[in-house]
Amino acid sequence: MADEPLETIAYDVTEGVATVTLDRPEKRNAINHQMHLDLQVVLRRLGRDRTVRAVVLTGAGSGFCAGQDIGEFAVARAADEFRVDEHVRATYNRLVLGLRALPMPVIAACNGTAAGAGWSLALAADLRFAGTGSTFTQGFTKLGLVPDTGGTWLLPELVGSARALQLAWSNEVVDAATALDWGLVNFVVPDAELLASATAYARRLAAMPPVALGLTKRAIYRAATSTLADALEHEAQLQQHAAGTDDHMEGVLSFIERRDPVFTGS
Repeated sequence: MADEPLETIAYDVTEGVATVTLDRPEKRNAINHQMHLDLQVVLRRLGRDRTVRAVVLTGAGSGFCAGQDIGEFAVARAADEFRVDEHVRATYNRLVLGLRALPMPVIAACNGTAAGAGWSLALAADLRFAGTGSTFTQGFTKLGLVPDTGGTWLLPELVGSARALQLAWSNEVVDAATALDWGLVNFVVPDAELLASATAYARRLAAMPPVALGLTKRAIYRAATSTLADALEHEAQLQQHAAGTDDHMEGVLSFIERRDPVFTGS
């Protein structure tokens, strides 16, 4: 089956790593209706491509993502039949849940500014790299809106409710060093090395056993809403699955034979 065309996303797969680039640099990669459609195409591709073992999400040009395309949104709001809640459910909610459901690691390489829904999109990734010049801001309340795209869940998950409220209410701009100190990003690297560093890390993950990585991701995200007893039972079930894979046997044999493992995903 031929891949559906993409208008606002650049998509490349090399050495097991899919690089997904938001590609509206003239709009600081603001998310419009077409980008929502393209991102759903990308999620479908990632869901069926067994050669992809890690994903890097980044932005073209000087910014990661400025959030919702406000101009397009204002035009849509003028239509009598337009409902904001239906728009959010059909677009941003699907996107965040789709990203979190991917079995492979997703790394956001945050270049320049990530604002509003763009910052939440980065938070929905599993790990985040930031360039030294990167900045982050919420921006919703100064438009009279509430954080969406998972921001009210993702932010307090990382920094707690008090700091999440501080960021959401004040719309302060957080620089890369502060984001690292607060646990909002995992790594800060020079701007010129951002994509290369994120891709190199993704390739390291792509060389690991994909079933084990995917099950670990599932377990950690599920644990946030589980009791300890539930998490322990879930671990036991997933461990039974992992122990039955060829990659588990390869890991054991390579350890005994003192050689590098070659994981196949089976």
